[in-house]
Amino acid sequence: MKLYRLFISLTALATCTSSFAAAPALQSFLACDQNSLAVVSQAGLKERVAHKLENGKITLSGGTKSDMGQRWMFDTPLTLDGMTLTGFFAEDQDLMGSRIINWGFYTEQAPDALYAQLSKVPGTALEKANGIYARAQIWSHKQSAWVPEGGDDNAGKLVTDTAERILMVEPAPGDLAKTSKGMITCSVQGAVSAAMLKTTRPDLIK
Repeated sequence: MKLYRLFISLTALATCTSSFAAAPALQSFLACDQNSLAVVSQAGLKERVAHKLENGKITLSGGTKSDMGQRWMFDTPLTLDGMTLTGFFAEDQDLMGSRIINWGFYTEQAPDALYAQLSKVPGTALEKANGIYARAQIWSHKQSAWVPEGGDDNAGKLVTDTAERILMVEPAPGDLAKTSKGMITCSVQGAVSAAMLKTTRPDLIK
């Protein structure tokens, strides 16, 4: 985990592949909302990322253990909407008193090339800061909803009593094979409550 990813204001900011057309599930994933995990149930991914449906919720299973969670590395890369996916990851840990939940894809493309392709999908305009493209939202207790970072009184302040939900395009971890250069990450960071999980990762509600 790169510590600079925590609670920062982001408003200033030759392998054979399988190929599949984009599906609505991809846009749901990029929303980082309660439907985001539905992307793993679409053709091409459901064979690569083990999961099951329980009480209407997708629950991930299997994978290989990483320092921060689980990984599902693909034997054959998958091309989806022009992006070449090499794996999927899911992480959930406590760090310095805050909960960090990350999930998303590893890609063959480095961040700049990855975002150039990703930006063609509606609703994915991201800001760039410190080499990372991001869209940050903050949980509004008053509205019981995610609002754009900068849209309420907590904008730009250290988040201590709420949480951020961030879509990021960033470099892949250094311990992966060189064929994985970038990653698309959904992240929830901070004082995460059940209400927040209900709108992002309901499978993690206990």
